Amino acid sequence: MIFQRHDLVFSDWKNIDTSLIHNENFKQLIIQNKLPGIVRREEIEATTGENYYTENEKVFIGFVHPYTENGQRLRFGSFIMGNKITKLISPFEVSNFDYEPRTPSLKALTEVREKFKIGVWGSASLEIVTELPYTHDKSDLDLIVKNYPHDELIDLLSTCNELESWMGIKIDVEITLKNGYGINLKEYATETDTLLGKGLRDVILIKRKCIEAYL
Repeated sequence: MIFQRHDLVFSDWKNIDTSLIHNENFKQLIIQNKLPGIVRREEIEATTGENYYTENEKVFIGFVHPYTENGQRLRFGSFIMGNKITKLISPFEVSNFDYEPRTPSLKALTEVREKFKIGVWGSASLEIVTELPYTHDKSDLDLIVKNYPHDELIDLLSTCNELESWMGIKIDVEITLKNGYGINLKEYATETDTLLGKGLRDVILIKRKCIEAYL
């Protein structure tokens, strides 16, 4: 099993140190295994290797509280050994789940997935998997795609722009390149010389002339 950015993973979270979490409800949701860990890049303890984690190394994860506190969403970062992870759900699997489209971001997801093969991450993904109220009326919708030709990417961008205007929300699409880095679709559609590539272990600048080879 390999673990990539935005994957949702499950384990027995009683084995991780939650002593720094002061919100008791947040802590209990983690300890009771109600929340998935989100595979992420670790800023402080940087590691080298491919743009994925394996079962033989630390998998850095983040947890997000479904309820806001003073208008802020509580987050908690931790790690677990890859061989302790019992279940993985990718963004592309989440987008095929059934859910109640109760907020604009989830309604927009319904519209997009009827026309395009996409993955979903962020608050929409967490709500779909946990059935907890992660999204609200102004929540962004975070999508991810891979193996798309240029013309289809532009069609997707056009659809998302229309939905943004209609729903009154922001829709961000990340393109996963063949080298494992993710670039932003809106940035891809501009004419900048370089694009920001977000990886699991680092962030790099990628020359535009190299992008097409990685699509």
